[in-house]
Amino acid sequence: MATSEEEIARRLEERDSARSTRRAQAATTVGELARRHTELASRVAELERELGEVLTAAGDVIDVPELAQVTDIPAADLTRWRDQAAKPTRRGKRTRPSSTKNDTNGTDTQTATEPPAARPVTPAPPVAPESVGTGGVAAVAASSG
Repeated sequence: MATSEEEIARRLEERDSARSTRRAQAATTVGELARRHTELASRVAELERELGEVLTAAGDVIDVPELAQVTDIPAADLTRWRDQAAKPTRRGKRTRPSSTKNDTNGTDTQTATEPPAARPVTPAPPVAPESVGTGGVAAVAASSG
């Protein structure tokens, strides 16, 4: 006996409802975890900046190898934090002035401005059939000279 249209619709709605609930829960959980991740990443970045500043300021009285030895913190981590603090903060992308784009200063730049398809290409040397192994890979012998 076939199931009625109403029963089919009810079953589908029931399944869709359960799926929608799970989707909403997943989206909510991902959103909350992403927010927490962003917050923690910001706090970690701030701690690393502080570490770098302290390492830089203390550099005249204690060096990285000695700090690593007495604190059991890997020297690579200490160095990374110190060097990161020494780097200037990045600004936005710089744009080149458009006037220098077409300035050739009288030199021949034809090769540099040709599209890749117009540039001459040196073909690879042919592979002799006897140099192809059983796996179909060519065994190329190095030549001296």
